Amino acid sequence: MYIPASNRIDDTTVLHAFMRQYNFAVLFSTYEGTPHATHIPFLYDETRGLHGTLIAHMARANPHWKMFDSTTMALVVFSGPHSYISPAWYADQVAVPTWNYAAVHACGIPTVIHEPAVLRPIVDMLTDLHETAVGSTWDRSLADAYMRADLQAIVGIEIPILRLEGKFKLNQNRSVEDRQGVIRALEHSADQGQRDMASMMRDALGEK
Repeated sequence: MYIPASNRIDDTTVLHAFMRQYNFAVLFSTYEGTPHATHIPFLYDETRGLHGTLIAHMARANPHWKMFDSTTMALVVFSGPHSYISPAWYADQVAVPTWNYAAVHACGIPTVIHEPAVLRPIVDMLTDLHETAVGSTWDRSLADAYMRADLQAIVGIEIPILRLEGKFKLNQNRSVEDRQGVIRALEHSADQGQRDMASMMRDALGEK
């Protein structure tokens, strides 16, 4: 990922929090010269590996996992808020449009998990994480037998992260006045993603 110095995020605490918040990511790899991608939610375990370990699962019917050869790096892309930025929002409007966004890239070599005893905790942790996030009171035990049977239809994926990089493109090349103008415009948008971008920009400026 091309990252100008002003957009680079090296704070691992920030990167870890971003991966947890925007954990529905895209897993990319290549096999015999052909690119493959799978969209799946990830768990992040910062206690294992050089930069932590990503954990997920995918359908056994998905051929993507069969292409992991224990030697080839894969890339996981985590994407956050993004928005078109109009020069009309700058104090100095002699400028060109741009696009603000936030992304974290994690690279590592995937390994595949088949054992139900290892798969079940992965499924349970992902379920608990997102049930809590949506405020659900679903009793998982109601579907326990179904979930046990479903383990035969999935494989687990673990990716110890060997390289981790973040890019938050938030108009850092513009004046504080210009950035505040963008924030005000995005905060009044009907689009939640644009409002989230405004919040991220305000945090980057150290404003509340």
